[in-house]
Amino acid sequence: MLPEPNIALIQSKTDLVKIITAYFPLTESRLVLKGKCPFHGDDMNSFMVSPAKNIFKCFGCGMEGGPIEFIMAIENKKYEEAVKMLALLI
Repeated sequence: MLPEPNIALIQSKTDLVKIITAYFPLTESRLVLKGKCPFHGDDMNSFMVSPAKNIFKCFGCGMEGGPIEFIMAIENKKYEEAVKMLALLI
């Protein structure tokens, strides 16, 4: 496993918006981007992404996190696998 400073660097250097939009579209709002959550049956655009903070949160199901957590959830990967996937992107 990578040291924590390396993992933090991967989290900060990964463009979460670019990763998420490879899976589903987001629309612009005032300070965040929003879309239909892929983790539950969402018809209300409950999924919010903050590009400035590089984090996401769904106000429908409660799923939240950064790039690693998104990859873990969307790809059904373990933490170490998600870190390795993202390390290849930066």
